Amino acid sequence: ADSGLPFMKDLAGDRALPRPWGIGIDFYTMDQKYDIKSLTFALPGVSLGDPSQIKVTNEVQHFDFQGDAWILPFLNVFGVIGRVQIDTLVDFSQVEITGLPISLGTLPVSFDGTVYGGGFTLAYGTEKWFTSVTTTFTKTDTSGDIDSSVSSTAVQPRLGLIKSDWQFWVGGMYLKVDEEHSGDFDLPYLGAVPFAVELETSDKWNYVVGAGYAFSDRAALRLEYGFGPRNHTLFNLNVRF
Repeated sequence: ADSGLPFMKDLAGDRALPRPWGIGIDFYTMDQKYDIKSLTFALPGVSLGDPSQIKVTNEVQHFDFQGDAWILPFLNVFGVIGRVQIDTLVDFSQVEITGLPISLGTLPVSFDGTVYGGGFTLAYGTEKWFTSVTTTFTKTDTSGDIDSSVSSTAVQPRLGLIKSDWQFWVGGMYLKVDEEHSGDFDLPYLGAVPFAVELETSDKWNYVVGAGYAFSDRAALRLEYGFGPRNHTLFNLNVRF
């Protein structure tokens, strides 16, 4: 009651509201498939068949710090900054390559970088249930010999139950990732070959289940698992004041 946030408290009536300010940590992993939007490489006398036959898989390990605030009783905004490790495997074994006497097999593209971004959550609930939609935008700055750019947009609708200090929810996650790489790639027997590739997520949606436990009105722990066309895990610890 002593805090200026959230604004328009009267909209909540006599419902108890969370403490307005929060800080937390996230640890996130994900496995998914990519589609190739475009692929070019400078290798005289060599041509590539249908790029859609190239299978691309992606693994992500992501760690960040998060700060958030309840601006309105139904609106939370947040910012994140952290580190990400991305390992992408490009499988050429099923695509026809003319002018090249050897198979390229599966080539790895691995890099790490600083990820930053933000977003907002719209939420409504009672003492027994809640519903929410979280939208997150991130971008990754990378370092290394390969010039890489990664940006993402995620939307996560959830519907959950509240049992005393526990929360349980189901939902989904829409994820759109645009990943670009360019530079010199070391190919077997060929040495450094200039290339450029644009990737995007093959499947935009997956299912989500999760559970959370509130130690008090100041601290909560949440675990989430995503499954279906894409798998992910999320660990979150949040402290409020």
